[in-house]
Amino acid sequence: MKIENEFGFIDISDKAIKDIAGYAVMGCYGVVGMARYHGREEFLELLTGKHISKGVSVHFDENGNALINVFVVLEGAIKVSVVAANIIDAIKYSVERQTGIKVARIGVNVVGIRV
Repeated sequence: MKIENEFGFIDISDKAIKDIAGYAVMGCYGVVGMARYHGREEFLELLTGKHISKGVSVHFDENGNALINVFVVLEGAIKVSVVAANIIDAIKYSVERQTGIKVARIGVNVVGIRV
């Protein structure tokens, strides 16, 4: 994402936005880790540490707003809707505060529950 003003430009990579969103998710109560699928085998890889950005996808709409999807594994015995709402709030706050890019949509995909 490139932001321009009268003094020059700032280029924020998709990886930076993914890292910010991933760390925001990992700070939420009830999240075990990020996840990603491997093709047709539907093999689930649990991501932690420096690889959490692989569980986040970022796209931009025609207005330059971010469209973010995250793939998470949650703890069992916790209300999924409450954790998902916390994840959405955390991502929106972190990305907008740290980058200045408006977040238009956040999709939380719960791909597993760890008991």
